[in-house]
Amino acid sequence: MPPHSSDSLLVLLLAVLFLGLLVELAHFGDHPIPLKNSRRGPRLLRPRTPDDCALCRTAAAAPAPTAAQAPIPYAQLKSSRGRKQSINTAGYSCLNADCRYFNIIDPTIHALVGYGHHGRCNPIQDFYCQACRRKFSAWRHTPFYRLKTAPDRVAQVLHAVAEGLSLHAAARVFNLSETTVRSWISRAGQHSRSLHDRFLRTLELTHVQLDELRLKLHGATEAAWLWIACDAGTKLIPAFMLGPRTQALAHQLVHELKQRLAPGCLPVFSSDGLALYFYALTAHFGWWARSISQRRRCWTVEARLLYAQVIKRYWRRRLAEVRQHVCLGSADEYHQVLRAQGLSGRIQTAFVERLNLTLRRSIAGLARRSWSAAHSLSELNLHFDWWRAYYHYARPHASLRQPLGDNLARRTRQRFRPRTPAQAAGLTNHRWTVQELLACPAPPLKVG
Repeated sequence: MPPHSSDSLLVLLLAVLFLGLLVELAHFGDHPIPLKNSRRGPRLLRPRTPDDCALCRTAAAAPAPTAAQAPIPYAQLKSSRGRKQSINTAGYSCLNADCRYFNIIDPTIHALVGYGHHGRCNPIQDFYCQACRRKFSAWRHTPFYRLKTAPDRVAQVLHAVAEGLSLHAAARVFNLSETTVRSWISRAGQHSRSLHDRFLRTLELTHVQLDELRLKLHGATEAAWLWIACDAGTKLIPAFMLGPRTQALAHQLVHELKQRLAPGCLPVFSSDGLALYFYALTAHFGWWARSISQRRRCWTVEARLLYAQVIKRYWRRRLAEVRQHVCLGSADEYHQVLRAQGLSGRIQTAFVERLNLTLRRSIAGLARRSWSAAHSLSELNLHFDWWRAYYHYARPHASLRQPLGDNLARRTRQRFRPRTPAQAAGLTNHRWTVQELLACPAPPLKVG
């Protein structure tokens, strides 16, 4: 046999083998192979302690705050003579730090009365403290303070930004400067943060879902992450963090979440397969115990703490496997607690994942493949603070609507009453307008 015939047969054989390999690879993606570690059980995680959280260490080292004695109501100190008070001063407080009624918003205690108006186009209410004899504006500690633009104009721009309009688009639509729009967003974000610190306290949450959202900053080489905690019942966002995907950020998220909960409230937790949440939860829900035989104290995790993970594994960008694993507590107890709260009892993170979609459509800086990426984390933090306040108080949630009665439905021609997350949580009894949200006074909390 000539030598060239053997070479041709070898080439033909290699060609057939190559074509067979291509056909096999073409049908390989339709039937993903099981993963190697799918049969093995989840690895055991060791609980952490509050010593691993930087915020807990700082709080433990700080001196205990002294309980301030409540001042005597001014109505008991002043004479009963004179004109009765006709201006509602609820929510406002004296801004003089030397006054004994400083930062007290209760109208039955503080000494504020109406003191006329100022302003030509938009009359602004003034208040007068009878205790320290100081005059204050009603727009103090609001985004409208010392702004020359009309409040309805500012509210219109911030309303459009909260509905997904980017900063550059808002500047073009409303014929404003980008610096002006950015300044208004910063004012609204700081104001919203003060509202959040003042009103979202002692919350009774039932099922908290934790998740992180990947985002891209303008000109940054590494991606950042938005850590979110969402309540499945009221759809509230009690805590969020912006930063890298590290254990420190997970501790900060759970630490702030715990500060928002009411004493004795312990919700059910669920998240994805990220182990950082397990370490953060076990480090914040428990107590220090010391036995007689042991000299040093030992951290004991709360026995009522229930936490489950939804572990998803992908193969070639396709979902190959979904497993539910209860990390803390038993599976039966976890399902019973969820059913008692009116939920299906399944281990899931559907509510926070749906919230991620709402965030990407409502905040231009979080949209995928967008030119409206945020320039810094501080700017995005203020933008998210403003959107969260708008989401809590002004934007109705479709899953929170209440059905109306037959008689009321015939008169109003509506079958459901829209509700916001703040209404579902009992923080307010009506849906706020954007201008009402911006005009609500939010003085800083008194420290110590």
